[in-house]
Amino acid sequence: MSEMPERANPQEAVEQKEEQSSGGVSEWMGANTDKGEMDLHESKAYLQQAIEYAPVAIAMFDREMRYLAVSSKWLSEYNLTDEVIGRSHYEVFPDIPPKWKQMHQRCLAGAIEQRDEDPFPRADGSVEWVRWSIRPWHQASGEIGGIILFSENITQRKKAEEALRENNLLLRSILESIPESIVVKDCQGRHVALNTNLANFFGKPIEEIIGKDDTELLPPDVACKIMAKDRQILTTGISETYEEEVSNEDYRGTFLTTKAPWRDTHGNILGIIATTRNITEQQAALRERKQAEAALRENNLLLRSILESTPDLIVVKDCEGHYVALNSNAAKFIGKSVEDFINKDDFEMFPADVAREMITKDSQILATGITESYEEYLSNGNESGIFLTTKGPWRDAEGNNLGIIATTRNITERKQAEIALQYSEGRFRSLIEATTNIVWVANAEGEFVTEQIQWSTFTGQSFEESRGFGWLNQIHPEDRAYTLDVWSKALNNQALYEIEYRVRRENGEYCYMNARAVPIFYDDGNIREWIGINTDITERKQAEIALAQAKEAAEAASYAKSEFLANMSHELRTPLNGILGYAQVLQRSKHLHEEERSRIDIIYQCGSHLLTLINDILDLSKIEAQKVELMVTDFHFPAFLQGVAEMCRIRAELKNIQFYYQLASEVPIGIRADEKRLRQVLINLLSNAIKFTDAGGVNFTISYAAEGKIRFEVRDTGMGIPQGKLQAIFLPFEQVGDSRRQTEGTGLGLAISQKIVELMGSTIQVQSELGIGSIFWFDVNLPTADEWVKTSQADDYGQIIGIKGCRPKVLIVDDKWENRSVIDNLLSPIGFDVTEASDGVEGWQKVSEIQPDIVITDILMPELDGFALIKRIRSSEAVKNIAIIVSSASVFETDQHRSLEVGGDDFLSKPVEAVVLFQKLRKLLHLEWMYEEQKTVSHLGRDNAGLVAPPTPELEILYNLVRKGNFKGIIKQAALLEQMDEQYIPFAKKLHKLAKGFQDQEILALIQSYQSAL
Repeated sequence: MSEMPERANPQEAVEQKEEQSSGGVSEWMGANTDKGEMDLHESKAYLQQAIEYAPVAIAMFDREMRYLAVSSKWLSEYNLTDEVIGRSHYEVFPDIPPKWKQMHQRCLAGAIEQRDEDPFPRADGSVEWVRWSIRPWHQASGEIGGIILFSENITQRKKAEEALRENNLLLRSILESIPESIVVKDCQGRHVALNTNLANFFGKPIEEIIGKDDTELLPPDVACKIMAKDRQILTTGISETYEEEVSNEDYRGTFLTTKAPWRDTHGNILGIIATTRNITEQQAALRERKQAEAALRENNLLLRSILESTPDLIVVKDCEGHYVALNSNAAKFIGKSVEDFINKDDFEMFPADVAREMITKDSQILATGITESYEEYLSNGNESGIFLTTKGPWRDAEGNNLGIIATTRNITERKQAEIALQYSEGRFRSLIEATTNIVWVANAEGEFVTEQIQWSTFTGQSFEESRGFGWLNQIHPEDRAYTLDVWSKALNNQALYEIEYRVRRENGEYCYMNARAVPIFYDDGNIREWIGINTDITERKQAEIALAQAKEAAEAASYAKSEFLANMSHELRTPLNGILGYAQVLQRSKHLHEEERSRIDIIYQCGSHLLTLINDILDLSKIEAQKVELMVTDFHFPAFLQGVAEMCRIRAELKNIQFYYQLASEVPIGIRADEKRLRQVLINLLSNAIKFTDAGGVNFTISYAAEGKIRFEVRDTGMGIPQGKLQAIFLPFEQVGDSRRQTEGTGLGLAISQKIVELMGSTIQVQSELGIGSIFWFDVNLPTADEWVKTSQADDYGQIIGIKGCRPKVLIVDDKWENRSVIDNLLSPIGFDVTEASDGVEGWQKVSEIQPDIVITDILMPELDGFALIKRIRSSEAVKNIAIIVSSASVFETDQHRSLEVGGDDFLSKPVEAVVLFQKLRKLLHLEWMYEEQKTVSHLGRDNAGLVAPPTPELEILYNLVRKGNFKGIIKQAALLEQMDEQYIPFAKKLHKLAKGFQDQEILALIQSYQSAL
């Protein structure tokens, strides 16, 4: 059956079947005639009909392969007629291949052969597909009677299947070619079909996904969400498209999903078809596009803002010359609006000749693609001047010409400035050429990048040698590193560069130069260049060197002089300590006659005068050596001034001249200044005024001057000073006036006073007229002191004759027996227990033995000096609290400062003044003296028992006077109280005595004690 014969005419087979029926099945079945045989014959007829009308091709053969029965389908399939009945199959189909004959024999032997699909080539070259089966049929006896061959032409089905297969392949290809993920689910949510994109998303092969639902593939929450949407589609039958966020273990993104019902040809819903597109990148691209559009809008707004903010005239034209954009400045200059220009060309906006000129220039720019700038004179009737126009091609990102961009700027002022700059540069160049200095220019990094003619002429360096930092090679090797360091700092700080260094000239000699340079900046703040000038300062430096050498020599001489004077002072003050000390001891003696006491007073006055001369010379020496420092303290200003005034008033009254003292009310009560030096200056000025005034008087005025300063003024009616001598009076050892007065003093007072006032930040001024008088004044800034210490005044209660209470133990440590003897003779008679030691070692032994109440020690001593002794005392737990007074003839303030720094409580200068010594002892030991009148007084006040105070108004007057420091007014008020009532006389006398002693605090305490009792 490998080749099938042409099919017989089916109609012919039908016409012949009646004739062949008797010889076919009857012959096959036998010729029985009884009833049983009749039934069998009837069954055979039924079988004959069943085969004939079977819908498939059937042929029944005997063992000889002769046709017993065939179906109509067989006849039509193979183009046969009924005449085949009884004929051999091999006769009908003589070309049957041997393999089929062998197959027939196997089946006759009991085998079954069949094929579901088997191709059969046709004579015309076509191929038909047949499904066939060969089976043996059995007789009643069970023997094989032949075979039955079933054959069905499945070519059409095969073609349909092939077409379906091709359609499925096409559908699969389409599914796989679509970038979206596609899935088909049935109504139960099981995956029926899907493409690889979706399978890849799940991370599984398609075969593992088919037949599963979402709960088996996705997390529960995701699966529930998807299945809910699927049920909605199945229920409504309406397609839906939506965006959703989908993620798996490796990815998260935005997807656009479309779900629609899957229907059959009758419209019945079979499930769901879903397509899902990953739009993450599209969304990002959309966002980027929106951002780009927003940025474009912002850029356009920015561009418009820039166009409108610039003072230039800006226009943009396309390649055809039509205006695409312009700013309002350009439109306004021409007298039109921006809208008037858009999409118009130059011929529509300007006269023909102007338009042609503009178009010609534009065409040139478009043709060459080169930007051009040119100056032109423009005028619109309101504005005219020189304008700079720049035209260049307008290109897209690929460089294609889109048109022209033109900017026009009014440069009239700039042109005028350029002309002025050219003129200025010309003048500057002439100035450089005319000056003997070296003018140079360096770049922002400090390098020479252009030829420096003057530098090259002066140094002999060529431009190539000086280029960059080559100019440093002309700097002296010792100055080179420092010069580079200063230059680098100036470059980094963008600040003034100034330095002095040595430069090698063309002849090889070095000269001193001062170099100064300043940075020139761009508008943006960056340095454009440095302009410098070098000045030859060789002569000045040589003079400075000579001056420095002379100064050094002078300072050495001055130091030697100061040392000499200091040593001489020490040597002079040491014996003076004995002279003045014993003079004071003798003055206190009760056994001297009046004449003897007068002689002792003369000794004391002459010694004091000598000490004053020594101090003046030392003061001047220290001032010249700049070793004087102001010792600033807080003190009561009115009391201080009153004390100075009262002291000088006595001198004036001795000469029978008037003395006026005026203190402004706004002057502060307490000030901060060097009390000692200020008193020294005022007493000197007042003493000079009194000395040179024989008639009239002296005015001492204190008031406020400009800028809150205090003015001290001394005015006299003396002989006056010639104008030519006004400056000389402040020179050392200079005196002005008649020879009689010149013999008084050293001539150092004004010189020293001027130096002290200069240390205070001021200068003594003077005006004078011969025969009329002189005015001296100075203004100083004296800070107000909130807490002031009252001015120390000498006690005025009479001579001290004893101490109230137990005897204090005093240890005197000094290597000079005369110094020890002076203090011993001053203290022992009034009740002190005095012990002496000749040096520091012995002094330390005595301190340990007797543990004195106070130690008075010298500084310079052999073995152990005073400083070392003080340190030992202060470091010992047993005696560290002993009071210590350092006493020395040293005039150096450093020794006084050091005395206090190492642990001294106070300093006592030699020669020792008894009253000062007594004051320091009273303060440190808290003593109460016994005076010659047998009265006792303490540093806190005296016994006020038995005194009757005046009424409250008088106490208020006294209170105001003491607050102002007006001691003279207090004395006058005391006199008035004595006249007012006899009972006030004791109170008035005590008040008078305290006022004469300038005891302002005691007076204040006295008044306040009675005020509180009233």
